[in-house]
Amino acid sequence: MNSPTLFKSPKILETSALPEDASQPSVTDSRNPLSLRLFKVLGARYDDPSTREALEILSSLYVSATPTSTVDHKRRRSGNQKHSVDTKASDSEEETELKPTATNTASTREKELIISEGAARARKNLRSDMEIKLARTSQMFLAAFSEVNQNLDQLQKQIDAMQVQCDTAQTQIQETNVACKHLLERANVLRLQRQATNAKKDAIASFLSQFTLTEQEDAAVTSPKVAVGPQVFAAIDRCEQIREDCLLLSTIEDGETKAGVEIKALMDSKLESGYEKVFIWVQDEFRQLARDVHTEPSSALREAIRKLRSRPALFNEALGSLSQIRQNTLQSSFIAALTKGGPGGYPRPIELHAHEPTRYVGDMLAWVHQATAGEREFLDGIFGVNSDGRMVGSVRMFDKGAITEEEGYIRELLDSNLEKLCSPLKARIQQTIKSQEGSVTSYKITNILQFYQTTMKRTIGEDALMTETLQEITNMSLKAFFETLRSHGRSMLRFLHSPEADLAPPVALRESCMILREVMQVYSLSLVEDETQEQRIAGFHDVLEGMVQPMLDMCTTMANLMKKPGTSPETDMTAWDRAVFMINCLVYIESVLQPYDFTAEKIKDLTSQMDKNMRIIVEAHFESTIEESGLATLVAAADDPDREMPLSRVAGCSSQNVTASLQSFDNFLSTLDVLTSSHLSLLSLPRLGTQIHRAVLKRVALAYDRLCKAIRDPKNKYEFAGTLLGGRRPFGQIGTLLQVLGLEAIEQETEDYAS
Repeated sequence: MNSPTLFKSPKILETSALPEDASQPSVTDSRNPLSLRLFKVLGARYDDPSTREALEILSSLYVSATPTSTVDHKRRRSGNQKHSVDTKASDSEEETELKPTATNTASTREKELIISEGAARARKNLRSDMEIKLARTSQMFLAAFSEVNQNLDQLQKQIDAMQVQCDTAQTQIQETNVACKHLLERANVLRLQRQATNAKKDAIASFLSQFTLTEQEDAAVTSPKVAVGPQVFAAIDRCEQIREDCLLLSTIEDGETKAGVEIKALMDSKLESGYEKVFIWVQDEFRQLARDVHTEPSSALREAIRKLRSRPALFNEALGSLSQIRQNTLQSSFIAALTKGGPGGYPRPIELHAHEPTRYVGDMLAWVHQATAGEREFLDGIFGVNSDGRMVGSVRMFDKGAITEEEGYIRELLDSNLEKLCSPLKARIQQTIKSQEGSVTSYKITNILQFYQTTMKRTIGEDALMTETLQEITNMSLKAFFETLRSHGRSMLRFLHSPEADLAPPVALRESCMILREVMQVYSLSLVEDETQEQRIAGFHDVLEGMVQPMLDMCTTMANLMKKPGTSPETDMTAWDRAVFMINCLVYIESVLQPYDFTAEKIKDLTSQMDKNMRIIVEAHFESTIEESGLATLVAAADDPDREMPLSRVAGCSSQNVTASLQSFDNFLSTLDVLTSSHLSLLSLPRLGTQIHRAVLKRVALAYDRLCKAIRDPKNKYEFAGTLLGGRRPFGQIGTLLQVLGLEAIEQETEDYAS
């Protein structure tokens, strides 16, 4: 709270104490010192903070110090004031409480009275008061410094005592140093020796840790109590590393040192013990695996195999032991599958189906294939070979230059493990093949063998013993199958007779075609998607030739039985029937071959033979038709290249004969069936009859056209040739004849037969 100010502000001083013209001294008073001092004091400004702060401190000192006198003065003036006024609370009461106008005026006058009294005291007692206050303050400082001085004297005494003690101690230390100098030198020497010894100790410890085994590692390598596992493998790796470090040490030291030679010999001994321990354990593990064909090898076994690869002798012996164990295991499993079946009798024993040759052989080969796949997976697990990205069923690559070392071991072991399966498998399949007499069953067995032989070749390679065994069995089965075909062909040619009256395919041909259809169906089901058309045709070519050719030989022989002995081809009347019979047989065989694309080449051969026989029928049918039409004599004479006289002079070709022949030809056209002929009704395929008949009609039309041209030719000396030809249909017009015969659109094949 601000105290009342003893002095007014500079503005108040300027307005109240000085007249309006007193701001500057007059000329009269310019030399008066009192005036000059007065003007200097009155002209000073009190607006700076430090001056105002000093005045406020001075005001608070004197105003707060005179509250009683102020009250007594007020009591003397008013006479009716009975209570004291607290000067420290008067300002707040004046600011917070509002009085009537008369009360406010009294308070203002009282405040001005207090200020004026304080100012008077200040002017009167300021110097003496300041001197008194300064004297009191100085006395306080003197008392404080006297106490400090006493404390410093006491501290000096203590420091002097300490100095004496320190000097005594320094003296004793110097005396002790002189007396212990020899001991200190000895201790320094010992310290240096200890440092050197510690350095040697660290070097020896480092050397031993680098070139020796720990107790645990030594026990892992040599002790039979420690089971083969990661600890043993780590100890073997440690021995190998120490051995390599010894070799490196010999190169650094310019020759082998005694320590290096001894450590190397020791590590070699430890390694031999460790590898021998791993080898024995691996053999025991292989014997355990023999109990179950489908057991998965452990990671410890895979690591042990990998370790043994650095010891070829032990490694090869271990693989030989594994191969022998797996051979016996697979053989016993195969015999059990043949005679006992699976666990609990399911699946049933394979030999229960021995009366079904196809199923019997297929089950045995399927078991072998499954065992091969399981054995391959087992060996992959042993050698830690991951999947090579090959899709299931896709062909394995057997490039010897591209296979890894592990893949080589796996293929060699796989071939060896399957060795003992070859003998019982081969014996049973050969026995089954020899007991078969039917062509279809023999081919089914052959086809199954070919399928598994191809599959095994893609799985284990063509040089594997199992693949070679299956190839041998397949060749034997093919040989037996073709022998069955030859026997069947000989049986078809053994008892032959003339064709039936309807010239239909014989029963023996239909039976053979049924066998052929079954064989082709079996072959089509065995085809692989990635085989080309040429490969499919080549794969069935020998079988198709072996089955179709005996049929054709039989049909040809039966057709020749219809020919009468001593008949020349010109007078042979059975050529028609023989050709019809052969066409019917060829059509039947072709209908059997048609559904399969791998018979395309054989169908072309049959079509060629069919065309040959159709030309025979076309020729015979043309001769018969031209004879029925009445134009045979005229056409023969007109087409005779040796004729020298005019056609009209030839016997039977006069104008009267031409008129009669044209009349007969007109009658022939009236009764002619342009679609078919009764002479062709024995053909089993009506389409061929229509084709042949249209070809013959085309030849008749061409013959008529040549005859008309010959009659119109003046060289032949026919009188009124136009009248002679225009009397009867077709009036000498080839276009009209073609319309009558329905030959407006003539197929190319018809033209070929008609030419």
